Amino acid sequence: MSFYRKAVSAAATAVIVGLGAFGMAGCTKVSDSQSASSDGGVTTINFVLESNDKPYSYADENGDPAGFDLDVLKAIDDKLDNYTFTYQVQDYDTALVGIKQGKYDALIGAFFETPARAEEYQLSTPYNYYFMNLIVPEDSPINTLEDLDGKSVAPIVPTDGRYVAIENWLKRHPDVKIDVPTVSNQDTFQNMINSVHDGTYAAVYLSKDQYDGVKDALGYSMKVTDVVDGAGTVILYNKDNATSLKDDVDAQINALISDGTFSDLSNKWFNQDNYEIARNLGLLS
Repeated sequence: MSFYRKAVSAAATAVIVGLGAFGMAGCTKVSDSQSASSDGGVTTINFVLESNDKPYSYADENGDPAGFDLDVLKAIDDKLDNYTFTYQVQDYDTALVGIKQGKYDALIGAFFETPARAEEYQLSTPYNYYFMNLIVPEDSPINTLEDLDGKSVAPIVPTDGRYVAIENWLKRHPDVKIDVPTVSNQDTFQNMINSVHDGTYAAVYLSKDQYDGVKDALGYSMKVTDVVDGAGTVILYNKDNATSLKDDVDAQINALISDGTFSDLSNKWFNQDNYEIARNLGLLS
């Protein structure tokens, strides 16, 4: 999962710049990367998906797009008669350059909604949710964020999506006081976990997947709590794009969440209903 490099680096918080504006019915700007069909005015939207972000998006054995995000886009496309979506997979850096240069029209890939991104880009309504756990010593009594009242978590870079998520949780729970130190350069997951193991901090606010990626290198075991929090993930569009596409896609995201289509896709790819979990956490009404 490439969420860490997406959420931490300054480049990741500004992942799309300069994407040419494009036109649809009633709009005047058209990007080089889009074309409308001559029969019916159907607009082609070119999506780029990351090639190594399984199960969100990845290239299959034939190099073709696959994953949860692809199924999400196909479900949306099926509902939009005035658009047709095309899909390409690229490595993370190439995808970012392609969006910057206007080669692609939109980017999908487990990006958190953050204030910095909201200033720079048009963001879809959340189409999925990424969940966080606490990493604590095996004998720790901490199991929830409420258990961290009066304690500190390992430092987080303010531009990291994790920082935005935990700050949003604290706003929803004003009676709980958790110290969330900030740093200018994010430490490695392993060093963050070491700082909890040695008692410097009470917990690391990470996902289970992120912990699993480094646990074999630690030389000791830690406890991973149940899910304690999460954040919505969004599609990113250029700030100058006409809003028609975003509005039309948002309407279908909401409809496909409501009718259970995305829950079925979540169970297919994650073996759990991310939307039910999000509701239980108060992230989705």
